[in-house]
Amino acid sequence: MKRNVRKLFAVALAATLALGVFALAGCSSSSAGSSSSGADSSASNAAGTQTVTDMVGRTVEVPANPDKVIGIGSSSLRMICYLQATDKVVGVEQGELEDSVTCTYRHVNHETFANLPVIGEGGSKGVTPNEEAIIAAGPQVIIASVDKDTADALQQKTGIPVVCITLSDIVFDQVFYDNVTMLGEVLGAEERASDIIEFMQDAEADLAARTADVTPQTAYAGGVSYRGGHGFAGTEAGFAPFLATNVENVADASQAPGCFDIDLEAVTAAQPDCIFIESGNIGLVKEDVDANPDYFSNLDAVKSGNVYSLVSYRFYATNVDLAIANCYQVGCAVYPEQFADVDPTEKLDEITTFFLGAPLSEDLAAAGCSFTKYDLKNL
Repeated sequence: MKRNVRKLFAVALAATLALGVFALAGCSSSSAGSSSSGADSSASNAAGTQTVTDMVGRTVEVPANPDKVIGIGSSSLRMICYLQATDKVVGVEQGELEDSVTCTYRHVNHETFANLPVIGEGGSKGVTPNEEAIIAAGPQVIIASVDKDTADALQQKTGIPVVCITLSDIVFDQVFYDNVTMLGEVLGAEERASDIIEFMQDAEADLAARTADVTPQTAYAGGVSYRGGHGFAGTEAGFAPFLATNVENVADASQAPGCFDIDLEAVTAAQPDCIFIESGNIGLVKEDVDANPDYFSNLDAVKSGNVYSLVSYRFYATNVDLAIANCYQVGCAVYPEQFADVDPTEKLDEITTFFLGAPLSEDLAAAGCSFTKYDLKNL
């Protein structure tokens, strides 16, 4: 009897132990399954997507924080560079391989771009993407300054999401800030995007504060680049460096905002206090002076020595860094008392270093583009 009881107890104990082992195994299996599921979820989140509305109103699903991108059309690659995402670029347009110091983002990154595959034409030749080359380069996102229909067609042909940006000739502009914010989200560079906007808004506020109480002076900008170089008559109404520094632009009286060739008699009639000439076109202006020296010798700004250089800031659209630097050059020239603590060349280096990581005043000066005075009677 006792032996039977002991046997029954042993059998029960064995069964209990067996059930415990199975229970532990079940818990272990369940725990492992949960752990595996969590890892898959993390991987999915890390390699997830986000939906953005681009600057032409298209809703686009893009990878979250992509590490391979390309830029198509004017300003796309520039914006990528400003956002410090150059290391993500896997291909460039042929036009981006041209090194020009006044196209600052190209100049700073020339060696990097030269080692990347070409994914289409660009520059003055226009936007002609090579779909096969784009697919071979393997970008996860295409940043493009193209219209909606072109973007839709490119996205359909390549199977790669296309995000559109827009252009603006206005330097301190909400549209530009909106582009920066949207691209910051696309590229996983939200903090850098915020820094860019803050830097520009601070510069705009600084320029406005310095010139808030001045008696506005008049000025004329000649040799302004638009669709190529221009002589003295080439100018712009609504010229950004004048708008930012409370300077009255004599070209505003005769034209809606934009670039055009002015009637030179309008400049003579206005007799601006200061004249500015883009250094890249000083050779064309010299030709004008040689052809009509009496005209220039009768300008008050020439007589008083108030003729100054600017650095051309339009090269494959607006190079915002150079445009802001020109604002400070104008302020220093027109209102020296209000800008007494500013050296425009040092400010230029500060600005290009912020935007592109490199001071460029020496490179610009070597190419004949520096902040200086001109004597139009002795060019």
